[in-house]
Amino acid sequence: MNMRLLVVEPDQAVRDELRAHFHSEHVEMSVLYSASFLVRRVEQEMPSAIVMRADLPPSEAHKAIRNLRAAGHDLPVIMISKSADVIDKIIALELGADDYLVEPFDPRELSARLRCVMRRRTSVVYAAPEIRDRYSFGDWQIDFATRRLIRDDEDVGLRSSEFALLKIFAVNPLKIMSRSSIIALLGMRDTGQTERGLDVLVFRLRAVIEPDVGSPQYIQTVRGRGYIFVPCGEVSEAADARETRSRRAKLQRVQAGADHVQMS
Repeated sequence: MNMRLLVVEPDQAVRDELRAHFHSEHVEMSVLYSASFLVRRVEQEMPSAIVMRADLPPSEAHKAIRNLRAAGHDLPVIMISKSADVIDKIIALELGADDYLVEPFDPRELSARLRCVMRRRTSVVYAAPEIRDRYSFGDWQIDFATRRLIRDDEDVGLRSSEFALLKIFAVNPLKIMSRSSIIALLGMRDTGQTERGLDVLVFRLRAVIEPDVGSPQYIQTVRGRGYIFVPCGEVSEAADARETRSRRAKLQRVQAGADHVQMS
């Protein structure tokens, strides 16, 4: 298998067994002893898939996978556990796991399940029914299957956090999104990030995709409300025109009221 695998497993004996197996299959494997820093590690390494121990303190494992999905990371996750309880399985799957494997198991079965979820992930619809493997705006293409941003057939390197933010915008085009809602979707609140941190992330993404960062076309600021993603880069003038008309109408109503008072 051609993949980079992140294994979240506190038991060294299990880690060693899996490392020996995946080495024989030419899979690059890294390990994480605790799920507390899962999102940060994923953004550093960009693994192809995750195998995670469900028998960590349940709240830790559950919170980790929930934060992973909230941050926009769609990579496959297989939970492994000593528990065959159906409730444990349902909770893991409902929180965003792709599969659940009960010990004892043969590592070859884990490899087969990884191949299966990887095949499914390359053909599913991502996040919104109208967005499939690729999404285009301006001169750009987003490849959700490989998590790449492409322009003129060239792969433009994005950090994982930048790609997660771009995906949130792409699946919510022409929708005003508050800073707090974006922070929640990115899972930034759990890491203590503020609106200022989001603004910095937006600036970094704009620096990549915008022709003019000082006058953004795609990721536009809506004063007092948040951000809006404009695939065609054409909403600002229309929005400004609507706002101008609205202000004129209000002014006319105020003036009409004043005239009425004076006449009385």
